[in-house]
Parts: sequence; C-alpha cells; structure tokens
Amino acid sequence: MAIDVGVGLWTFQSTAHHPRSLARQYRGFPAVAQRVEELGYADIWLGEHRFWYDAWCPAPLMPIAAAAAGTDRLRFGTAMMLLPQHDAVRLAAVAETVQGVAAGRLELGVGLGHRDAEFDGLGLQRRQRGKRMESGLDVLGERFLPSSVWVGGMAPAALRRLGSRGMSSLMPQTLDAETTRRAIATIDAAAAEAGVPRGRVGMLKDVWVETGDHDRAWFLARLREHYLEEAGAWWVMKGERHGFAMPDDLEAQVQRVVDSAVVGTPDEVAAELASLEALGVDHLVARPCFDFVAPEVLDVELEVFATTVLKEVGR
Repeated sequence: MAIDVGVGLWTFQSTAHHPRSLARQYRGFPAVAQRVEELGYADIWLGEHRFWYDAWCPAPLMPIAAAAAGTDRLRFGTAMMLLPQHDAVRLAAVAETVQGVAAGRLELGVGLGHRDAEFDGLGLQRRQRGKRMESGLDVLGERFLPSSVWVGGMAPAALRRLGSRGMSSLMPQTLDAETTRRAIATIDAAAAEAGVPRGRVGMLKDVWVETGDHDRAWFLARLREHYLEEAGAWWVMKGERHGFAMPDDLEAQVQRVVDSAVVGTPDEVAAELASLEALGVDHLVARPCFDFVAPEVLDVELEVFATTVLKEVGR
C-alpha cells in the first residue's frame, strides 16, 4: 500500500464533556507536533471555527507557524479554513508567510463553512458563500500550487469546483465505497474537461487501534458523546433548525459517524484502511483526536498506531 497518513484534528476545543485550559493547549501544541513528527506521520491537521463556547481555533495558521518553527519534516494542514469567511487576498498573504516559516510544508485546506452564527458574527451573508468560495479559490490558485490547496465537501458542485482547478480533495469520513468512487469520478471528469492534472484525493477517518482499557466500546462511546454535543449545536438541518431541535435526525447523523469509524486490532484497522487506496484515496487523515481524548491516552494511541498500522499502510 502506498498512501500518506497524517493525523488530526486539533481544534483546541473545550467542551462541556471535556473542559480544558485553552492557554495550555496552545502552548503545548508545538510539543505535540514534534511528537507526531518523531512517530513518523506525514502531517498534522488543525480545524477552524469561531463564535461558540467550545473555543474552536479561530486562526489555525498561527499555531501552525509556531509548531513549524520547531519541526523539520512534518507537514501542516488545515481542515478546514472557512474561505468565504475570509478576505481571500489577506488570507493568501498570511498563508504565504506561514509557508515560508514552514519551508513549504503547509497544506492549505479550505471549505465553505455552514453555521449562520459565524457568518453573522463577521457581518457576512451565508447565502453568498458560494460566490465568495469561487472567487477565493481563484485567488489561492494564483498564489499556490493547486495540488497544495485542499478543498472540503462532497457535493457535486464542490467536487467540480476543485477538479476544474486541479486542486486536491479532502472528503468527509462518512462516505461509503460507492459514494467515494462517484466523487472521484466527478473530480476526474472536471479536471479532464478543464485540461488540468487532477489533484490529490484525501479522506478524513475516525480511527482507533484498541489499547487495553481503551477498546472499541470506549472509543465509540467517546465519539458518540462528542458528536452529539457538536452536531446538536453546530449543524443546521432542514432549513434553519439545529440538531438539538430534531433529535431523530441528529441521532441518525451521529450513528452514521459512529458506523463509519475504523476501530479494532492493528490488523483490522490496517485492512480497512487499505481498502481506501483501492478506491483511489492517496492521503488519509486519521482522527484518533477530535479533542475529546486525554493527552496521555492520545500519546499512547499515536505511538501504537505508528508502530503497528502506520508501518503497514504508510508510504
């Protein structure tokens, strides 16, 4: 198998179920990055959100710059910078500066954003996000190597948008095999029509190698608890209603996340991840961390994954 394997997502969340010191998380991130590099992962990914009590990182390029200065090989990705919420020219300038600090090791992932409160808080109209995304991608395409810009989403419009620009795709964790094949075919067709090389194809996956007390049941319970809190408050379903107002829909979405998680022994996890390459995925962002795993438990998991699964599936 020949696939790059990174790890994520670091968001610096402090939730009701897992409260943590934000200042300590930010100060400790460079050491985390050094540890991830030491273990042999290809990259580490951070998320972006703002205007909510859980304190998602509102400016992930800043901790990336701090951590890049203390590492040599590790690449740094964003999954995702919410491009329509930024002035694209200014974002590109900041990203170029960080790219310099990181000696070319920045993978700039961008997405649409979906939460009304974030657009409202910035004085933007959510319904304009598609147009802002298009123009923003044009700006980034002029300043960065297209394949180093990763675009999130699974809607056909999003896939055609990135494919026609030769940009890379970072797909969500809940896609099944057939949906993944169709998505990649859409990207291929858009790239061919535009006459540009296709970018890379990446996928996020919630992943956990069982370790002692922290087995399948433990991880899936933590994953469910986390997504219930996050999706209930963040996701807008069926128009303007949020997840907590629609418990049946919320439960169905959380169950899709739980069902798509890759959990088991090292051999079981490696075998399931190997199937992604057969679909055309060439980059995996493994997610043992969505900021709900205690640091000492996470460190053990990162080492176990690196010494078992990573050596089997990584480039």
